[in-house]
Amino acid sequence: MLFRVLGPLEAQTPDGTVLELGARKPTTVLATLLLNPNGWTSVAQLIGATWHEQAAPASAEANLKTYIWQLRRALPGDRIESRPGAYRLRVEHGELDTDLVAAAVPAARQALADGDADEAARRYTEALARWRGRPFDGLDPEFAEPVLTRLEELRHELRLGLADAWLAGHRYPDAIALLHELTDEDPLREAAWSRLVRALHRAGRRDEAIAAFGRARTLLSQELGIEPGPELSAAFTEALEPGGRRRCCDLPRDLPTLTGRESELDALRSQRAHGGPVPVLVVDGMPGVGKTALAVHFAHEVAEDYPDARLFVDLRANDPLSAEDALARLLRAAGVPDSAIPADLDERAALWRGELDGRRVLLVLDNAADAAQVTPLLPGTAGCLVLVTTRNRALAVEGTRGLTLAPLDAWSAAEMFRTGVGDWRTDAEPAAVADIVGLCGGLPAVLRAAAARLRSRPLWTVGRLATRLAAEPLPGMAELLEPSYRRLAEPERRLFAGLGRYAEVDVQLAAKLAGLSRAEAMRALETLADRHLLDPRAGEVYACHPAVRSVAAAGLPARVA
Repeated sequence: MLFRVLGPLEAQTPDGTVLELGARKPTTVLATLLLNPNGWTSVAQLIGATWHEQAAPASAEANLKTYIWQLRRALPGDRIESRPGAYRLRVEHGELDTDLVAAAVPAARQALADGDADEAARRYTEALARWRGRPFDGLDPEFAEPVLTRLEELRHELRLGLADAWLAGHRYPDAIALLHELTDEDPLREAAWSRLVRALHRAGRRDEAIAAFGRARTLLSQELGIEPGPELSAAFTEALEPGGRRRCCDLPRDLPTLTGRESELDALRSQRAHGGPVPVLVVDGMPGVGKTALAVHFAHEVAEDYPDARLFVDLRANDPLSAEDALARLLRAAGVPDSAIPADLDERAALWRGELDGRRVLLVLDNAADAAQVTPLLPGTAGCLVLVTTRNRALAVEGTRGLTLAPLDAWSAAEMFRTGVGDWRTDAEPAAVADIVGLCGGLPAVLRAAAARLRSRPLWTVGRLATRLAAEPLPGMAELLEPSYRRLAEPERRLFAGLGRYAEVDVQLAAKLAGLSRAEAMRALETLADRHLLDPRAGEVYACHPAVRSVAAAGLPARVA
């Protein structure tokens, strides 16, 4: 089922058939129940909403029972439940169009954080297309006011997000037209004005950008008696800067908390303090261990020390971004027009170093494959900070300081899982939580995926989730390992395929598993260790993480690749 409330109320079957709900009053009853899906709505509330234009008749309660009976006949399944004095409508996850729209926001933001502006714009556009008119059309606004206010705010957030996606994708005319609409509709919202000033400036319409700031400042002063806030003031300063240089911040969203990583943060703080004029800090670790989250959190922590720009570039372990393309992105972020970006790598690197001269810039290079990808992007003068994350334990750049990020300890992993589930079920089954933590091996990405699976299945116990995780590949792990697997040669792939049954492997066992000589097996083990697919132990022994064993046993990377 799909209940569509973003306009005239409709109920659709999975094949798209619109159900006949009857006359106006049964439809009003259904709309009132949908204001509080899965929650109890009193008979008095239903009567008040159904007869809001007139005095309720003496037969109102009997009539209400008739309307409920009609709706039960129209809706497949036992949807409407009753108890003395109240009714509720059972709505499953994803059956209400407002929920689908709300879910588009984090997905679109993640796409934008990943550098995919077109995908973010597509998601925002699809979500906005679900509006077909006034939400809960036909209901008295008095009964729906809190929900209507929330939905109007959500629609505004979606439109701002779409403008951000268009700005990131250099679709300036589209962004400017939308932002003009938003500032006309609600001229006292600074967020739309700040985006409009930036969009006009980046489109080369500097005078219009300055004029837009003047209009916003006048309105805020006359209507609210306040001056523009930091975001709008920063956009105005950007428009005034000579030579096209602008302050840019495209760091991804910071996590509210970073469980179990205080010692690693302390290490980064120390390395930054003793890293010389241009600290370059490299965080390596296996896929899913939280390298990006740690780097982004630390970047937000120190961001105020780098006022000129805070830049984030995903170098894409899956499909590596060339140093030339990465430099082009960075130069555009610094305000260099495409026509002024040279084709030669060395010339681009020199121009980039020139742009950084005299500026304090924070640069996060995520998912670096090797030193050749990183070295041309590094600043040449003091005042900047570079954070690099990589799956390559052997990545070596001169003058860098390194930190290998290990999986979370058992307590921190359990805390992350409990927080991700967000309900009481984990307290009732501590042994099952411990089993899940062991299966996930302290990997934050897998713990979050496991918690999300449990949240989406309210009838599951924690024990049932643990049983499922033990019997199948850990969620999302094959996709996380695929980029590392793709870079392996055939001997290493054969060795990887045999790891599913072994917590530890030595040279003799590796040679047997992959059909290699001792020397070949040693090289293959070292390669897997460099890719964080194995963990070196004492002597010639290598440990295999539970998540890696789970994927290797299922043979999934070969299928993905």
